[in-house]
Amino acid sequence: MANPTRPTSIIPSTRLARNTRHLLDTLGVKKAVVLGHSMGGMLATRFALMYPETTEKLVLENPIGLEDYRVGVPFQSIDQAEATERKSTEASIRKYHATYYPNGYPTAHDQWLLPLAAQTKSPDFPKVARANALTFDMIYQQPVSYEFSRLTVPTLLIIGQEDRTVVGKGLTKDPKVLAQMGQYPALGRRTAAQIKGAKLVELNKVGHIPHLEAPAQFHKALLAFLK
Repeated sequence: MANPTRPTSIIPSTRLARNTRHLLDTLGVKKAVVLGHSMGGMLATRFALMYPETTEKLVLENPIGLEDYRVGVPFQSIDQAEATERKSTEASIRKYHATYYPNGYPTAHDQWLLPLAAQTKSPDFPKVARANALTFDMIYQQPVSYEFSRLTVPTLLIIGQEDRTVVGKGLTKDPKVLAQMGQYPALGRRTAAQIKGAKLVELNKVGHIPHLEAPAQFHKALLAFLK
């Protein structure tokens, strides 16, 4: 039986988009260029779908959610996901982040990794683990991959061609199934074709984080689109 004192429902992506809109309203921002990377790209897509009048332009940098992970990743409960998150260590976080860099993990980027590792030693880490589990459930159960054709705002996709990110890939035991997922070159082209007027920039030999791995190429594509 579920513990009634703990949240068991997933976090609606619509709530996160609404919170972002509330922040912009509070700041008096009527129109914004919305840029989202990784999970932020999934949220940015949801925001643009809900608030096209506020979204001047949309930029998606190697977003997750270009495919429905439920097709190849087995279901796990929030409690199961939380139990896995609680086992996180600096070593496991470092191992996972290394998969983002096809040319090898640059130690200079530890400045972004070490704060995540420090959380695992905090007294508040159980809360972080719970939040991460709820976020995973949101990603898994609320895909945006079927809604890209509904976007009506000018959109740019910047896709590192070596990215093979699959949310929950550790749960997939069949290597043949996993090999068919996370194919960002094909996913990027398919997504761009679904969005009317979308521009696609493909960055060769770049992984999941173009703005860190290839900042010059990333900024060139971004600034050209903003102009």
